[in-house]
Amino acid sequence: MTMRYDKLEEAFRMYERGELTPETVKPVVACYGIYQQRDTAFMARVRVCGGELPCASLRALADLLDPVGARAHLTTRQDIQIHDLPAVRVAQVVAACDALGYPFRGGGGNTYRNLVVGPSSGLSASGCFDVYPYAHAVNRAVMASDAAFQLPRKFKIGFFAEAADALRAAVHDVGFVATQRGGARGFVLTGGGGMGRESRAGVLLSPFLPAGDAVRAALAAVALFHAHGDRENRNQARLRFVLKRLGDEAFRERFWQAFDATVCDETVPEVPETALPEGFAARAAAAQPDVGQAMDMRFDVWKQMAVLPTRFGAAVRSVRLFVPYGNLSAVQMRTVARIAEEAGSPFVRALPAQDLLIPFAADAELPALFARLRRELAGLDVTVDSYKGHVVTCVGATVCRIGVADAPAAGDALAAELDRFLPADTPAKLRLFRRVADDVRISGCPNACSAHPAARTGIQCVKRRQANGTVVTLGQLFTGAGIGPDGAVRLSAADPRGPLALADLARILLDDPDA
Repeated sequence: MTMRYDKLEEAFRMYERGELTPETVKPVVACYGIYQQRDTAFMARVRVCGGELPCASLRALADLLDPVGARAHLTTRQDIQIHDLPAVRVAQVVAACDALGYPFRGGGGNTYRNLVVGPSSGLSASGCFDVYPYAHAVNRAVMASDAAFQLPRKFKIGFFAEAADALRAAVHDVGFVATQRGGARGFVLTGGGGMGRESRAGVLLSPFLPAGDAVRAALAAVALFHAHGDRENRNQARLRFVLKRLGDEAFRERFWQAFDATVCDETVPEVPETALPEGFAARAAAAQPDVGQAMDMRFDVWKQMAVLPTRFGAAVRSVRLFVPYGNLSAVQMRTVARIAEEAGSPFVRALPAQDLLIPFAADAELPALFARLRRELAGLDVTVDSYKGHVVTCVGATVCRIGVADAPAAGDALAAELDRFLPADTPAKLRLFRRVADDVRISGCPNACSAHPAARTGIQCVKRRQANGTVVTLGQLFTGAGIGPDGAVRLSAADPRGPLALADLARILLDDPDA
């Protein structure tokens, strides 16, 4: 055991001896991203910067699951959570992950959390430039900052390559959206956003921050929060409450004062766009399609749903793997790693929709890839036979100790209604599925762990007692999130009709799937 986890190891020894209770062990372990589940097992959150994971690392993480009977869960912040860990094995798994290059510093608690990157960065033709190198530079610098782990509350950073992601950036404590000015790279910089109680979009700090100043800007935001965050009232402790207290102009002024005072040694040189893996271009050009597999009717459905264009031309595609509930077994993780590598992609990316992306696949080899996925990963609902498991939710009250409602169960109920009304493979179902998978979010309480206030269709679960005494789960609908004609970002607002039955929410989606 390395020295950095001595306190964690001792805490779990004391817990096993009965010297610490679930309540008294939490303050020690939460800052590592370790939380107890309702069933007394533990969850350990592996932070994966930008969700980009080499296939070799995916296999290595899978090897940690089998001996302890654990499972993996993909989160909306591109982490991988290891669930169902017995207390006696937590420290051992943490140390093993750290040895793989995935430290647990700041996985939870009042600290800097996992940095999110728009997963299309470097792949999509509509992206301004690849933001991953800048995101990694910021992550290295903030992880090395002691102040980032002594904050009043959690702190989140997001990097995005596409202007369409301005909303996602604006709900971070500090958000970066790639832009260019006169051929020079830069970022539209926002600060003070966040979700949960009193969700709000951040304010514009700069319409053009030179890309080389990204690290300095992130450290300045950390310094601002460290100095001015509320350490007395946890409910008012996030950076967005500093913005609320100071007002927009004073907040900007304090940020730039912190920026001027920040010394930064980390620099990011101009870097080329994400390149194809070595030898992939020749492979894609030489590949010949399997005509027999391409004639499979389900292949056409899969291609519409899961295959994405890239900036590398028609011969190179990305492939989305739909992961029900974001849950993966060790066997599935190894299978994904093997299939991705053999398709020519040395890494995969975790998506905010709790799915996985194989970034590189030859177009001509898609029929064969489709056949392998159906044969070897049937549990991933490759051809999207049902909405079930594909409505993004928080983990819900059956796992989360502070949860109010069972959000995954609510997602299943919504999915069942959608399945009942729409036959498989109809154009309407295919169109609505994309909407549901990417733009519907359900949270089991006001904490917004599924990011429902920033979704086109957000649902917050509430409990209501009926006249006969039974308690039912209803959904408060949130709509209206987006970017206005003036470029202003707006979050969702609660529907004035109040909480609705899940069947009614399904009907709203069915009646207007493109709203």
